[in-house]
Amino acid sequence: MIAGLVLLLQVAQPRWAALADIRLGGPVDDVLAKGGECRPGDASDAAGPAGNAFMFAQMSFGYALPHYHQPRDSAAIRRALGVGTICWAPLDSTTQAMIAAVNRKVVAMVVYFFQDSLPLPADTVRRRAYAAWGRPTHHGPTLDTWSSARYRSYFIIPQGPRGFPLNWYTAPRLILLDITACTAFDARAHRSGIGGEAGPC
Repeated sequence: MIAGLVLLLQVAQPRWAALADIRLGGPVDDVLAKGGECRPGDASDAAGPAGNAFMFAQMSFGYALPHYHQPRDSAAIRRALGVGTICWAPLDSTTQAMIAAVNRKVVAMVVYFFQDSLPLPADTVRRRAYAAWGRPTHHGPTLDTWSSARYRSYFIIPQGPRGFPLNWYTAPRLILLDITACTAFDARAHRSGIGGEAGPC
């Protein structure tokens, strides 16, 4: 009976909760099977271009968090991520992802698209997202959202200063996250030293 319930929950998961055989709620083993590497979540030099745990948390959970976490909160962010792992994995020849996991279950993923060291055009990334997930719940010039009660995913085109070069921070990307895990992360961050009150994502 329990196995049947687990299967039902997996089938009921929306399309935007998975990409390239890695799904929110899925095991870290799926990341490792793609040649990924994982480190403790509180590592200050987390693998990949985000460079540190604070930047990863802000890029992955940032669009759903009830408030912005300041760079001065980096130590608390690392403590909040310390319950899990941060992974970096190639998904295919042009796609790489940073992934957060808690208790060895994937809770958030930031996906980057590069070819020959240059970011893929925004229209190309948007077409890939539409092919994988269908039309978004909400559409905008720089932000598309796919949303359900538990899972939310985004296609984002970050807005850097005029003339700022394209790089990992300004390139179009996809963000997948588990809203329940996001809310739990914010609560841990506040318990770890961030001022104010935690709220739901």
